[in-house]
Amino acid sequence: MSNRVIFTVFLFLVSTIGASAQQESFQKGSAVMDLSIGTPTSSGCDNREVVMPPVTLTLDFGGPSGFIKKRSERGKKSSKNSSSKNGKGALGFGAILGFYQDDCWGWDGCYHYGHGHDYACYNYWYDADVYNVVTAFRFSFHIEPVKNMDAYIGLSTGGRFRIWNYNEEHVYSHSGDDPKGHAFCLGPFTGMRYYFGNVFGLKAEFSVDTGSGFPNASAGMVFKLKN
Repeated sequence: MSNRVIFTVFLFLVSTIGASAQQESFQKGSAVMDLSIGTPTSSGCDNREVVMPPVTLTLDFGGPSGFIKKRSERGKKSSKNSSSKNGKGALGFGAILGFYQDDCWGWDGCYHYGHGHDYACYNYWYDADVYNVVTAFRFSFHIEPVKNMDAYIGLSTGGRFRIWNYNEEHVYSHSGDDPKGHAFCLGPFTGMRYYFGNVFGLKAEFSVDTGSGFPNASAGMVFKLKN
């Protein structure tokens, strides 16, 4: 999914904002936890089988809010009794932790042998279980198009870490990809949460996998820890 699609989806959600100027689903002081499962990532081995799709745990906290006011309230001087709840829009910050597992296979290439500078090239078959851990910080902007719905857009930055566990006894190395495969994560995301009460809700999120290991699409459950 391209960046253009992500921003188009968010702009559509923002355009559906109603006349009410109060934001309650996500605001200053909110704390939200998500547990999601996603589609297989775009980054990984050339030959692979998905053993476990991406599972992510997300924590988001509400920062300053109330940026977008109703027209009737624009131009009015702020008073001591005014609060951030008198407008829409809220900044968010948090973190995400993800895990997924692949079974990778293919042909290995060259390797060193002996005590000198001997170098040989043979085709060795390899098979490995690859464990991927993704952790990142999230920065986002939230809007409430309709009551109980939290629509947001943001940026994640962090890292992906990979552990290779070879199943073939005589495989020396895998030259087709970095055995460690650590990578820097940076990518946009957008999504929405809908609450069925004060605590529980459902979510859908879309992101761009720029080699970070984040799923292009995910869905899951939402738990509001603090309103």
